[in-house]
Amino acid sequence: MAEDRDFLQGVDEAALCVRLFEVLPDIVFCLKDADRRYRAANRAFAERLGLRDPQKLIGRRAEEFFPPEMAEAYRKQDQLVLGQGRAITDELELISNRNGGTGWFLATKIPLHDGQGKVIGLASISRDLRQPAAGEAELAGVARVADHVRAHLDEPLKTDDLAAIAGLTSTQLDRRMRRVYHLTTAQFIRKSRIEHAAVLLSTTRRPIAEIALECGYGDQTALTRQFRATVGLPPAAFREHRRKNP
Repeated sequence: MAEDRDFLQGVDEAALCVRLFEVLPDIVFCLKDADRRYRAANRAFAERLGLRDPQKLIGRRAEEFFPPEMAEAYRKQDQLVLGQGRAITDELELISNRNGGTGWFLATKIPLHDGQGKVIGLASISRDLRQPAAGEAELAGVARVADHVRAHLDEPLKTDDLAAIAGLTSTQLDRRMRRVYHLTTAQFIRKSRIEHAAVLLSTTRRPIAEIALECGYGDQTALTRQFRATVGLPPAAFREHRRKNP
């Protein structure tokens, strides 16, 4: 045990993270200090921002690269981790890229401590949510569940009812959903609703209140709350952002 401890204490964790995540193109990685400034980032993060060199991020903050409301959402996340030492795990996010495209990610942020246990920064990763390969979604009725969710977004969608469609228990369905989509059933429902709302906001001028009802939200306020939490922007600001970045 002592040898293991001595070995681990001798590892440069920060350098190890940078080298490891540099070769993972589907994972965005960064380290921030207590002042929320980037101290390390991989190439995937730079490319998400339209930068060719990750070094251009070093010493700067999120507000220098992201739209104001999105940067403010990231600031609040960072303050939660830095101020309270709490980790944020598998937060579902819809990200708008510099090229005008969007992508779904699961974000995790954890505090970094010095030898005395003081929080001195944070580490952040965002995992790209790939689409399942052909045939994967057929596993144990998952495809039927996914099709039902997408066809009934404006209705109450309860996990127990969806599990019955697949002939599974709720726990079994969650397990299958994680295997295929890397999401819980509840996260998949949320993703499907926000995704549909984002399409309608980008391609139509329909009132936001009307879009909210079509996507299964009781009113515009409910949609705005969850859309902001997932995208970093309220629906109206997202619509304007997409209009300027088609």
